[in-house]
Amino acid sequence: MPKEGHPNKVEASGNLDRRAILRTTGTALVAGVAGIAVAETISATSANAAPGDNLLLGNPNDAGTSSTSLTSADTAGPTLALANTGARAPLNLVEEVLPNPPALASGDLANYGGDLYYTAGGTGGPFFGFVYTSSVANQLVPITPQRNLDTRTANGRANIKNPSGNLDSAGRLLAGHTILVSLANLEIAATAAYCNLTAVSPLTGGFMTLWPGGTRPATSSINFSAGAIIANFAVTGISANDDVSIFSPVTTHVLLDITAFAVGSPGQVNPAVLPTSATSATSVQSAARGALAARAAAGSLPKWYTGR
Repeated sequence: MPKEGHPNKVEASGNLDRRAILRTTGTALVAGVAGIAVAETISATSANAAPGDNLLLGNPNDAGTSSTSLTSADTAGPTLALANTGARAPLNLVEEVLPNPPALASGDLANYGGDLYYTAGGTGGPFFGFVYTSSVANQLVPITPQRNLDTRTANGRANIKNPSGNLDSAGRLLAGHTILVSLANLEIAATAAYCNLTAVSPLTGGFMTLWPGGTRPATSSINFSAGAIIANFAVTGISANDDVSIFSPVTTHVLLDITAFAVGSPGQVNPAVLPTSATSATSVQSAARGALAARAAAGSLPKWYTGR
């Protein structure tokens, strides 16, 4: 690489311009991609290049508070290629190559629109797969089952956000009405809830629809006959306000029991309802919870959320 201010010049001592490569702290890793290790940790006993100095190959280098960037005018090739003449595969970091993926080779790692994806070889390849993080993938987090709605009791109706005009004097969901049920005591910004929806003693035969909110779909989540007590398992999305909607064309009591959530991180689930074996967060989970702490401080998260 050229030394800064001196095009095409490389120092005989093996020094390279530190601003011509990515910032390093002695260990180069690609986070979130299992099994990819770019470089071994360099011995801390070696000489150390100070911030602003040229990169000292084979030794630790301190970037200090300065930023280090790498640019390339070659639109057809990778921005950064780390070759390995040993048994390990090379790593190529490529910027914005979709929707023209043939430019990639097997083993390349690329950024497209802020999402990170990788390539794998094989007949007909390369094949592409996104690197999953909490922002682009969810995980199933089971909880200790919680009865979040029971229209038969006053306490059981506490999570209904719009009870006025939608319940009869016995607390039943009125025919042709929709109730909004808050899940904010259990989760924050979950993608989906796994639950049981139960009809209790409906006045006539009919159905109920459970959905995230907005325009009601022309589907049923449970079907029942008059006077039945019947439950059905359901998976539903959750609105941006952490609630779900329930509609019935028949007056009936309704139960909603939650058994799990789909979330980016377990930190989005109220720890009080996690099974004992799941309450110890990993460092990644703790970091995700910390990212939500600012929202909690601003008063936009449920009271149970403390940024654990």
